[in-house]
Amino acid sequence: MNLPGLPPFRSVLKSRDVEDPINLWFNRPLAYAFVALVYRTPLTPNQITLLSIAVGATAAACWWHGTPAAMLWGGILLWSSAILDGADGILARAKQSFSPLGRALDGSADLVVAGLTVVAAVHHLWERYFSWPMLLAVPPVIVMTGLQIHLYDYYKESFLLRTRLDWDGVPERIADVEARIANLEREQAPWVYRRAMHLYLSLVVGQTRLIRLIDPDGSREQSSFRVTPRSVAEYREFNLGPLRLWTALSLAPHSYLFAISGMFDRLDLYVWGRLILGGALSVVVLLWQRRASARTMAALAAAGSSPLPIGGLPVESGGAA
Repeated sequence: MNLPGLPPFRSVLKSRDVEDPINLWFNRPLAYAFVALVYRTPLTPNQITLLSIAVGATAAACWWHGTPAAMLWGGILLWSSAILDGADGILARAKQSFSPLGRALDGSADLVVAGLTVVAAVHHLWERYFSWPMLLAVPPVIVMTGLQIHLYDYYKESFLLRTRLDWDGVPERIADVEARIANLEREQAPWVYRRAMHLYLSLVVGQTRLIRLIDPDGSREQSSFRVTPRSVAEYREFNLGPLRLWTALSLAPHSYLFAISGMFDRLDLYVWGRLILGGALSVVVLLWQRRASARTMAALAAAGSSPLPIGGLPVESGGAA
């Protein structure tokens, strides 16, 4: 395989601004070490994604079994699955083998592993504690955690796009994903790829509707953006702070804190901590983000660089589509 040397670690990271510290300084180096081992093999990023699903499913099976040893190994395997989930992106950036399908498959992997491990965790909690208050706390924790992770992902993507001077200002839209699904159906692509793209479409639609509801100034679905040094600086100035707080509610902390709780067979602490502390952080960051989005729109309008909707007129602050 005629490949150049593996790029340095720093060059295959998305941005330190959007990373949780533990993910950046622990998970990512381990993922990079794994990529270094497989870089010159035929292993593809999508195959690593499938491997991360298999490891996560094994973690769920361990937690379902529920013995002290199984809980320990389940936590180790869940954390390993999260590390592999980062390795696929590092390999893709190292080999410059990006694809919309890979992004969809990666997002689907997160949903599958999360679903399996949550079901196993709830089963284990019920078997161990027989606690109705804890059982009733689980649904709001699941909903809240899912929303937090998806909102972080949305604002992370916005930050990565809108702080790049080489971006063309046109974000991915729902119609773009629908067109890719139509192409996959025409080509009779493997079922797992088509299912992954459908799940990704559901994610994009859900994110878009949620952002329109809670932070219309932060929406990017119906807008194209004028990317200038000033617009990049304005976006970074107002949005870096809330994004740093969003990272505390992202998938990475959920994965390793969930895994550590399982290792010590204290998933109950994770449930109550996520409900109380996670809920408080959510309120703070949502209010901060709304203010940041509104200030960004106002600053861009003052500079004559407001986002342009598909129809052509500038988007007004407080009513971005």
